[in-house]
Amino acid sequence: MFKSFMDKRKARRKEGASPFEYVFVGGEGLLANALIRDISVSGFAIESKEVLNIGQLIKGETVLSFLEGPVKFIGKIVRIKKVGNDRYVYGVAFDQVEQFVKEKIDKYVEELELDSLFMKAVNKGAQSIHLLVGSVPVCRIDSQIFHLDVVPVSQEDMERMVLSILNEKQKTDLYRNYELDLAYILHKENRRFRINICFDKGKLAIVARIVSNNIKSFGELRLPKILDDIVNKKHGMVLVTGPVDSGKSTTIASIIENINVKRESIIVCIEDPIECIYTSKSSLICQRDVGLDTLSFSNALKSSLRQDADVVFVGEMRDLDSISQAISAAEAGHLVFSTMHTSNVIDCINRIIDIFPDGQQTQVRVQLSLCLEYVIGQCLVPRADGKGRIVATEVLVVTPAIKNLIRNAHTEQILGYQESGSEFGMYTMDNSLKDLYASGLITKDTAYAFAYDKKKFENY
Repeated sequence: MFKSFMDKRKARRKEGASPFEYVFVGGEGLLANALIRDISVSGFAIESKEVLNIGQLIKGETVLSFLEGPVKFIGKIVRIKKVGNDRYVYGVAFDQVEQFVKEKIDKYVEELELDSLFMKAVNKGAQSIHLLVGSVPVCRIDSQIFHLDVVPVSQEDMERMVLSILNEKQKTDLYRNYELDLAYILHKENRRFRINICFDKGKLAIVARIVSNNIKSFGELRLPKILDDIVNKKHGMVLVTGPVDSGKSTTIASIIENINVKRESIIVCIEDPIECIYTSKSSLICQRDVGLDTLSFSNALKSSLRQDADVVFVGEMRDLDSISQAISAAEAGHLVFSTMHTSNVIDCINRIIDIFPDGQQTQVRVQLSLCLEYVIGQCLVPRADGKGRIVATEVLVVTPAIKNLIRNAHTEQILGYQESGSEFGMYTMDNSLKDLYASGLITKDTAYAFAYDKKKFENY
């Protein structure tokens, strides 16, 4: 469902918290105090304990941050809303105000601010916010797109917002590579964002993913029970795979925090950029940001072999070097966690093998068969009650039989073992979707849409 910004109030406005004093026009008495809640070119909203009436005129004075000196005006009460036992919010329309003040206000409310846009997205419960020059900012909330109630982003706004959050090195990297990943912290609200800055038709663009402040438990996330066993392993490789926006980062954060609480370990996290910030508990956690603390995933993985790490988390295995180093770290006795963008667990294994040159694939199959322990696949699907999304998962336990299939290039046979491997804790995505449907958590149409083998759902 698309909500157009044109359906909102025509006057653009910005929130504020300026103290305000006023008297009644034509009346006598002491100054009354109020607080300006927001302001637009046509008026403002004030919060006060005084009882005012529709049509009443007030004469006021306040100081606005974007203007020099106090602003004086006469306004008319046009809206009233009670917000507490003795508090009211009044809509005040300008009746008399100097033209230059209106022009300054107009410019102020039309100018976009990155922190304000980010908080609008957070307050709406969005997962991401997208900013393009010439377009109204939009948020993704679950699987739907919503337009924010602000003006379209101008090129001047975009350049100002981008440059305000970059240091000199990041500016150089952006204009050299035409894209940049970074983490951004809105300190006032203690919120973190994973930002990608790129170019769209020659103009800057921003996509920011909102990082949750709360690391949820396995139970809260409805993750596979086998994760309780996985976090107690001492070595090997564990992969979490799924398409973009499938909750992989949330799952990994829950795994790392679980180890952090339950085990005494040295944990090294290599991310681009860092998302969740962990507080060391039973474990000691070192978080390294690619581009800030290390030049690359590959370099950081090599260093982890000399950092006495028990657990290594690689944010994403995205190229041959990082995959090769991650396998080496697992072979060296570390417990290695990482993510990949593939549609299912079998594609994940094939992607790892296929990224190597033909002459190296036989050796990689042998290495992977020796170190790979589990692959967790997941996707987020709409809930039946319309309240967000729920995770559907699949589990592949790399048993001796599956290790043999990997080693001998028979990965196409893995699905059969996965379907019949419930005694080892294995199940397929279709099994998960059936369970969610049977529990009433998703609809049949949703289960069918996300199923791999759709024929099994036709008569289900």
